[in-house]
Amino acid sequence: MELNRSLINEPPDWNDAVTRWLKEFPVYLRHDYLSTHNHKLHVQTGIELNLTLEGQGTYVVDKHIWRQSPGQLLIFPGKLPHQVYIDPSRMYTRMVVLIDASRLSSLLPDADFWLSDIPCCQVKLQPDTYLSIKQLLFVMHKEMQERKVGWQQMIVAGLMTLAVTIRRSMDLSPDSESGSSPARRMHGEDPIGRLCEYIAMHLSEDLSLKQMAGLFQLSPDHLIRTFKREKGMTYHKYVLQQRIYESKRLLFQHPDMTLTDIAYQVGFASSSQFSKTFKSMNGLTPSEFRHQP
Repeated sequence: MELNRSLINEPPDWNDAVTRWLKEFPVYLRHDYLSTHNHKLHVQTGIELNLTLEGQGTYVVDKHIWRQSPGQLLIFPGKLPHQVYIDPSRMYTRMVVLIDASRLSSLLPDADFWLSDIPCCQVKLQPDTYLSIKQLLFVMHKEMQERKVGWQQMIVAGLMTLAVTIRRSMDLSPDSESGSSPARRMHGEDPIGRLCEYIAMHLSEDLSLKQMAGLFQLSPDHLIRTFKREKGMTYHKYVLQQRIYESKRLLFQHPDMTLTDIAYQVGFASSSQFSKTFKSMNGLTPSEFRHQP
């Protein structure tokens, strides 16, 4: 997806809506369904968390550009100019948490909110962590919508659980923060082995040959020849194979994950594409595979 650089380079707007949403209570949750647009960057108060549920979006946050897929979480201060741009070929949905940390601190058992010190970060969540966070955010969102007795306390309790879960996930994730460049890690011994490690950690992302050759600063022709020689199969077949292997693990270990969630988690554009590829390689549909004795 190509970004409109002239739009990105314009001075950011102030997002008045966030100020209104946080006026009553220092936490606000939204379940967004977004389509393509031409809005410029904006800034706002507090902290913003984005959990991608479906589709793909490209987030511009200050000088960072991140591609978000299901299972990825983005955290940043609202004061940084930011905007999400949507791939027009896919529907994009997300859960957003907006937090006024300065006002929230008086409601917390610990005066320091655990996420307020994170400048800007993308975290690739493990499937079980993603499901836990997704479920928690939907519960919090429902509390905010229904506003039954004690809803504020439920939101604060949920937020503390969310903060701890994210911190633990960041401690375990090699992909949190910006990290070192894959191209720099690629150079050295066994470059194809390092590429395979990268593939295993980024199955939900664009792993096209052209993308990887550019990312790792390699000639596409050289990558094709070297990969086939060392792995005994084409690069395309290897990536498909890894995605199907991972989908089998998710089907067995996470019965609550939908086929759509699994499809996006392992890098397929849709559940139908996932099912078609899965059956062509295994002779069974994902549902048949999951429910076999």
